[in-house]
Amino acid sequence: MKKTTTFKIEGHEKSFKVNELTIKDIIGLMQDEGIQTQDIASLKSVFSDTLLPLCSNIKLDELIEMTPSELKEVWGHFKSINTVFFEMAQTLGLMDVVGDLKKAAIADFSKLLALSSKQDT
Repeated sequence: MKKTTTFKIEGHEKSFKVNELTIKDIIGLMQDEGIQTQDIASLKSVFSDTLLPLCSNIKLDELIEMTPSELKEVWGHFKSINTVFFEMAQTLGLMDVVGDLKKAAIADFSKLLALSSKQDT
């Protein structure tokens, strides 16, 4: 059965949820065109349009409003609920894919932060 965990972050009214990825989810991500070609633009789309809704109820705009400590808490819950996936990825040499998804997420956050700071000035 697919594991989930729900948690609250101080200062947020919403309860956040992260899900364990299924083998079907992982295979779907691996077969995605963006993952196969390692195209960063496609990876950004995979992160925001596919991976984030698949593994949580958190929207991208909610993530960028979080503080680093809140984001760390979300990551901790996700990593905890998907421990076996990360162990398997390490064993199978798939951590490069995980690293590429991380780069895509950072690029998305950087872009959104840059856009939001331009609006303030």
